Amino acid sequence: MKKIGISEDKEKLTEFLVKELDLTPYESKAYLAVLLYGPLSPMGVNQKSGIPRPRTYDVLNSLVGKGLLMEQPGRPRMYTAVNPKVGLERMMKELEGRMLRQIEEKRKNIERLISDLSIIYDKKRETTLEEERVWVTRRDSSLIAKYSEAIRNIEKELVVATAAPSPPEKEILEAVKDALRKKKSMRVIRSTMAHWTREELEEYEELIQLGDQIRCLEYDGLTFAVFDRKYSVLWFPPYPSSLTVWIRLPSLADILHSYFETLWEKAQPALPILRELKKAK
Repeated sequence: MKKIGISEDKEKLTEFLVKELDLTPYESKAYLAVLLYGPLSPMGVNQKSGIPRPRTYDVLNSLVGKGLLMEQPGRPRMYTAVNPKVGLERMMKELEGRMLRQIEEKRKNIERLISDLSIIYDKKRETTLEEERVWVTRRDSSLIAKYSEAIRNIEKELVVATAAPSPPEKEILEAVKDALRKKKSMRVIRSTMAHWTREELEEYEELIQLGDQIRCLEYDGLTFAVFDRKYSVLWFPPYPSSLTVWIRLPSLADILHSYFETLWEKAQPALPILRELKKAK
């Protein structure tokens, strides 16, 4: 943002103070008048700022209360500006405090809403998942949230074979970390990590250190995940897939799990490969 100095147009300065400091237009005009021409009496503020005379005292008292002006007793009373480094800093701290209180209140309200809606969601989920064998989702933020939730809710094991070249989203990585901390079994076969950034490689290395078993294999087939041998998630090439298919069919989950084991035997541990890629970055 361009630095604003006193050589700027008063109207622009007034607009800036209204926008950035939440001052009223009258407060902005009065503050600038005292800052530029003060100390001023109320009549002087009225003459220099152009604000209505009946409003002058209220506006000046408001600016004193906000710590931007000081009142000097006498006849007439005089008003002088507080050093902006002090006055504006104080206003900034008060604004930050007010915003933090608003954010905290909103956070509490959302937490209560999450609690209430989660009860409804869980009740519906218990019946819906049993009724629906197959459902399709698009690859968007909703899918990432749903997939992350499924990872956090695994009972024993998740296996994943992926030909997708890009790394998992951070939300998915956090869900995997949560499952690993709960001592769930996680095994992943990846086709490539060659184009990942150093930061992405380091995040994946952290997963291995937490217990994620990851192997690499030149693989361009179907990308799939099997949850507890109960249901499967399928992504179809080209990647990233636009659609994701969820299938609750244990017999299919068993077939895909067996196929995963065949791939697992052919794959190589990812950690040495990952570290070599990091060295090259």
